[in-house]
Amino acid sequence: MKIVFLHGVGDGNPQQEWLAGLNRGLARIDAPEISPEEVIAPRYSSLLNTDGIKSKHPGVTYKVKNDHEFRRAFERRQARVQRMLRRTSDVRVFGLNGVPDVLVESVQTVGISIAPLAVLKQVRRYLSDENLRAAILGNILDDLPTSGEIVLIGHSLGSVIAIDLLDHLPEKLHVKRFITVGSPAGSEPLHRGSDRILKRFPYARVDDWANFLDARDPVTSGRGLARIFPGAQDFQIGSAPKHSAHLYLRHPAVARLVTEVMHANPAKQTETSAENAVVLRLGDQEAGSLLALAYANNVASYISDRDTKDRYEDALDVLQDNFVQGLLALSGEGRQLPPELAELSKDRVPPLPRRWDLTEAVTQAVVLAFTNVLDPYEIEVGDARVNAVPNLFVELGFRSGVGDKVKAAVTDVTNCLDSDKSLFSTKTRVMMAAAGVALLAAGPIGLAVAGSATAVGAAAITSSLAAFGPGGMVGGLAMLGGLASTGAVVTTAAATVRGGAAPVSLDPTSIAIQVATAHALKQVGEPHDADLWTRLAHAESQISAQLNRLSAFSDEKAPAKLQLANTLAVVAKLMQFMSDHSLMPLELESIRESMALP
Repeated sequence: MKIVFLHGVGDGNPQQEWLAGLNRGLARIDAPEISPEEVIAPRYSSLLNTDGIKSKHPGVTYKVKNDHEFRRAFERRQARVQRMLRRTSDVRVFGLNGVPDVLVESVQTVGISIAPLAVLKQVRRYLSDENLRAAILGNILDDLPTSGEIVLIGHSLGSVIAIDLLDHLPEKLHVKRFITVGSPAGSEPLHRGSDRILKRFPYARVDDWANFLDARDPVTSGRGLARIFPGAQDFQIGSAPKHSAHLYLRHPAVARLVTEVMHANPAKQTETSAENAVVLRLGDQEAGSLLALAYANNVASYISDRDTKDRYEDALDVLQDNFVQGLLALSGEGRQLPPELAELSKDRVPPLPRRWDLTEAVTQAVVLAFTNVLDPYEIEVGDARVNAVPNLFVELGFRSGVGDKVKAAVTDVTNCLDSDKSLFSTKTRVMMAAAGVALLAAGPIGLAVAGSATAVGAAAITSSLAAFGPGGMVGGLAMLGGLASTGAVVTTAAATVRGGAAPVSLDPTSIAIQVATAHALKQVGEPHDADLWTRLAHAESQISAQLNRLSAFSDEKAPAKLQLANTLAVVAKLMQFMSDHSLMPLELESIRESMALP
């Protein structure tokens, strides 16, 4: 395998200072050096300084018509790169993308006019002069092999040329790793008036793409590439304020990416191994994550549309990869995953542990049925969400009839809230809850009604997974979603897990979960929460009082008023549901029966 390096403006770096910088970075991580024989470094500086060039543009060789599958595999590899670099010091996964576009573009527009040595002017010339582009691309292609694998690295103008080159490479030449450093290609003004390079990213040709920038580098203006090129993944480092290639390439993050693909046995593994030490016991949260993964795999088996099924399974693979590597990283050096999770590291979903009794299994299955376990991805799977429940109970060691009753209970509650009687439809989005952050719903009346930390009755925000309550499901969902390290999780569903009653959140999905749990437990002959009705009635009074206070002064369609009114409507429907299905306290049931009330 060869490294192909494309230089920026200037003389083409004949002394190969960039390679010296890269080797210094490799030495810092105890990795083998790259020899000059392993490098292809085309020079095109003379073309950049020549006017009146005439040349034929090379043809586009990337002709894969449907590369959706390749894109999903690409994203999985990108997630792996991000995990690897997250453990490298002095690396951030973004540039200064929070700076308003108008400000950045103003700076870059001025920079194009005044940049010393015409760095940005040369980039602008390359993008606007089709004959120059054709001559440079042709010159580079003449130096490249026609087949095999390469690591492609582009610095400054060279990064722009490298991006342009991707869909012109020989058809049998594969880019094992694409690295850009100090790239000005994220500047919108540079692209104005020119035919945008790389209109379609070749996901089947490139394994991954990491773009490194220094916020102090005037050529990049601290701006990444991901907003213009969907294949790029931006990483901010702090070692190249002067824009030099050798300063960028000596960074350990760049060195890790290079050595991992260039050497079969790199000095340090980039992914943590699961096969070298003390066995850990499976904890509640890890068990909850296993249960969520098993449920998600069951959901996938019930998705009938082929494309939807493929996207769902690929997204699940990404989450599973992140989850396993996150646990390994948290477990520390020299510690091994529990046997069940070690199976996950081998791309196998292990058998579920038989650690949940019926009450626990029902409560956790209901949470899953109302939760988007693929968060942050949103994939509409329709009835597959509930059709997966019976088989989950079989895997847990219960009869399928138990799962059928839980499925029916979830369906009953959802249909109570869904006026279209279309279970988990796109319109209602009852199911689209953000796992581990907050169980939110674009509610059954079609309006987002998520609670916030400042709203009346909202769930408490905590920085510790220990606050998730017994059973491990909510903590497990948080871990599965990669949120264990963020320190900001909302325990809106804590009342659904076993361990005692909790205040009712005013988030309607959380309320629906609690009612569905009570209904499901009753259907399978288990005791349900007898105080839920009382807490709902109290919540109804709270919401009504707050709504009355706001109505006196707020606008008619004020968001807070609409949120409270919609939540109140959900509570009313759910209380009627509880009344219809004999989920009220026994004393109230007796009074209703004695008075022959409906």
